[in-house]
Amino acid sequence: MTYAKMFAMSMMSCHASAGSADAGSCCAQSASMHAASHAIIMILDAIIMASIIIIALVNLAVLRLCLVLLVLLAGLLVCGTMETPKMRKHA
Repeated sequence: MTYAKMFAMSMMSCHASAGSADAGSCCAQSASMHAASHAIIMILDAIIMASIIIIALVNLAVLRLCLVLLVLLAGLLVCGTMETPKMRKHA
């Protein structure tokens, strides 16, 4: 059941019982439940967004580390295979 349907059913039950019960307290309770659930939804949304951002940043850090290591290894391979003039004199 969707949130909108649950809210509509809650409001309908408040309106249906308004004749025999205190309508003010029923509508106030419904409004406070709506505000509380809206706050919970906002907090959960913020937690989900923060976790997505943290995961993306960790992935970027891992990719940067791999790129740096790849460039370093390529540099070491190039330097290791080069023949410098100093090495030619002693050979």
